Amino acid sequence: MRYEFIRQADHIGPVKIHDVCRCLELDSGSDMGNLAKDSAGTRRISREAIADIEQKMAIVLPVRNEDLKVFESVLSGIPHDCLIIVISNSSMDIFKNEKDIVSRFCNVTKRQAMVVHQKDPDLANAFSFSGYPDIIGDDGLISNGKSEGMIIGIILSRLMGKEYVGFIDTDNYIPGAVLEYVKHYATGFSIVNSPYSMVRILWRYKPKLIGELYFKKWGRVSEISNRFVNALLSTKGRFETEVIKTANAGEHAMSLELAMRLTYGSGYAVETQELISILENFSGILEATDDFVPEKGVEILQTESINPHLHAEKGDDHLLQEMLIPSLSVIYHSPLCEEQTRNAIKKQLLDMECLKEGEMVPDIHLLSPPQNINLPVFADNMESIMPRIIVPDNSIFRIAVARNKKTDANNKVVITDLDGTLLDSQNYSYSLALDAIRKLQGLGIPIVFCSSKTRFEQEVYREELGINTPFIVENGGAVYVPKDYFRLPFSYDKIISDYMVIEFGIAYQELRHRLSMALEAAYCQIEANASLGGILINSFGDMTIEEVAKETGLGLKMAALAKQREYSETITVKGNKKAVDVVFDEIKKAGLLCTFGGRFYEVTGGNDKGKAVKIILELYKMNYGNVMSFGIGNNINDLPLLSQVNYRMLVQGADKRWQKLNISGLCRVKGVGPEGWSKAIEMVVAQG
Repeated sequence: MRYEFIRQADHIGPVKIHDVCRCLELDSGSDMGNLAKDSAGTRRISREAIADIEQKMAIVLPVRNEDLKVFESVLSGIPHDCLIIVISNSSMDIFKNEKDIVSRFCNVTKRQAMVVHQKDPDLANAFSFSGYPDIIGDDGLISNGKSEGMIIGIILSRLMGKEYVGFIDTDNYIPGAVLEYVKHYATGFSIVNSPYSMVRILWRYKPKLIGELYFKKWGRVSEISNRFVNALLSTKGRFETEVIKTANAGEHAMSLELAMRLTYGSGYAVETQELISILENFSGILEATDDFVPEKGVEILQTESINPHLHAEKGDDHLLQEMLIPSLSVIYHSPLCEEQTRNAIKKQLLDMECLKEGEMVPDIHLLSPPQNINLPVFADNMESIMPRIIVPDNSIFRIAVARNKKTDANNKVVITDLDGTLLDSQNYSYSLALDAIRKLQGLGIPIVFCSSKTRFEQEVYREELGINTPFIVENGGAVYVPKDYFRLPFSYDKIISDYMVIEFGIAYQELRHRLSMALEAAYCQIEANASLGGILINSFGDMTIEEVAKETGLGLKMAALAKQREYSETITVKGNKKAVDVVFDEIKKAGLLCTFGGRFYEVTGGNDKGKAVKIILELYKMNYGNVMSFGIGNNINDLPLLSQVNYRMLVQGADKRWQKLNISGLCRVKGVGPEGWSKAIEMVVAQG
């Protein structure tokens, strides 16, 4: 390619922003042609130099229910040596068609691509396990959004050993424009000097159908966003600037060294937020967040395309609500933005009726830099997924990121809840999890029960399954360690039968006394206030074996064992919310803790699963060194358990939903109870 000579750039500290370069020639010849050299006022980049960059580049195609013929034509415009990565958020039937199209295309053209759905649960788990939950939604899957898809593309590009990543929208009707964009990316990276670089494309024309084809110079959102980014820049120096022409450049590329370090804005805020992130983190205006980048500086190259950008028109609502508001919001909320620019942004949004009088400019959810992800762990988790996202089928692929060294099986520990997790919540069966249990036992991976169940209940399951590991009873009331299980001595409170017992809870009789006093105080308040209504409370200690069996669905034998409590009491509470709140308040005043286990309330002396899990893990580490711990639960009372482990997994409840738990790095496993537990164990075994 041949550009007009690179124009003067604006410098904001170590950040260098080049003004727009015009392309004079799409193909300026090879290195062999003497006549193709630079001439006055031009800069030439040879075919060989461009081809070298293309081999190191991945092109990410975010797609969502686009016209399949247009999608297919976009593929044809991507240079042969670039890796294609399709991130689809389409409906599943359309996704199947998209994957078929890419597979046929790769078969015919003898190339390789990656095709993955944004809502793939295994992909979400790979991100969660790798310490990057930023893009995971409440449903346990990756959130909808262009930026989330771009981050997936960035990480997959790094996984495959690429040095550059480019993005192209899949609604482009002109395949020649797609080819030109990639040539611009490669040319830009050949020109810049910094390893932290970005190429952003300005479309010469963006045609619209207004009676007849009309070639418009600027898009409306781009014009406004450019103006406010430049207004922000102008306040940081002595001179006004109009250097930014590509604030909303969907077609852009980055070196992965830069892409991994940026903070991203969710949805369509992403392109403007990239510029804001560079200025916030690397310009020196704010405190530097990276010691390496300022030394080399950041270069932003803007180039103008020759082909027009022709795509489907999505209407004013899409432009204003989905694009303009997010774009201006990231500028407005940046700590770089001063009051005058904020006021101007708010006035602009009010004038365009994007905001109503009195409304605030909305915040944009920011996603932390992808470099926060643990890439070796991500590579471990992706290893089993890769064969089904690489096309054509049976392709040979190579993950370029070094994986973790496989940990010896004895250095893994699984700590699991029972009811609703390992055991079915309705019939208490573990049959669906039996194969997974045997797999762990075959590998020598300990299974530690951590449940509200009593010691006597857990011993039944331990005997049936042949498990001889420590276990935690009654929501952390005590840890039972089989004699001679650990080779090193440790402190314990008492010996019962063949167990050394570490106690956390108060004795059952003392607990019952405090609870009865609390309930008596609650009854008095409720009787004195008719507006509270009535209350009905039953405890296992006051119920017959038959009543416990009827309430729980347990057989008479297990119901009898459930009544043999040592550190907690199980209660049922029925009444209106105000009366129930009075009961819980009195229980709290008595120095007791009441947690909901999914079907019943468990009252303890302030102990919880987390304290007991912490002690168990310390014992394993003391005896076996570094331990990789996995916690599996299904409910809110498993939160303390999960907070103590390295890898946190949540199975679905009987309603096929996950409980909402406020904890980072949570992997939501698809499958109810023991079915989900088995899938979680597959991840445990695969995890390095």
